[in-house]
Parts: sequence; structure tokens; C-alpha cells
Amino acid sequence: MIKEKAAELAAAIKESEEYKGLQSARARVKLDPNASDLLDRLQLLQEKIIGLQQQGQAITQEVVEELRTLEGQMQLNLTLRHMVESQQKFEDLMDGVNQILAETLN
Repeated sequence: MIKEKAAELAAAIKESEEYKGLQSARARVKLDPNASDLLDRLQLLQEKIIGLQQQGQAITQEVVEELRTLEGQMQLNLTLRHMVESQQKFEDLMDGVNQILAETLN
């Protein structure tokens, strides 16, 4: 019964405007070559930073500047801004669901 209710909840979430908006925003990013490139560059830079941290090396000023520049470019891209906004709305929805679960279990 619990798994059935979880499946019902998942189905309801998939029908929510927040979920649909996020899926739509992600699809638009894939269709926007500039947005896709910026996200790819961010992922590579994040991997570089994680690699430096795992090796116990300091993050250089050059890497910090590269990240700031990339973040600035991403903020100017309307497709990415819309995706971030959609992602925040979905996260707010999920936070609310988790809060209800936590309160109900206590």
C-alpha cells in the first residue's frame, strides 16, 4: 500500500505545473546551442574544481575568475534563467511535499 501511494504521489507530481515547467525548460535548453554550451562548460569547470579539491590543491584565482565569467554569461542567457526559475519552483514544490511528510511522521 505504501508503494502504491508513493506511485500515486509521483504521478501527481508529474502532472504538476512545476514539473511540466521544468521539463519544458530543460527541453528548451537542449534546443539552445548557446545555453547547452554554457552548461557543458559549467560541468567541466565543476569537475575541475572537484578534482582539485580531491587532490588537496587550492582553487586558483584563474579558476575562480573563469567561474565568475561563466556565471555572468549564464545569467545573461534567458533560456538558462528560465530553467533556473523553473527548477526553483519545482524544488519549492518538493520541499513542501517533504515538509508535509516530515510533519505527518512526527
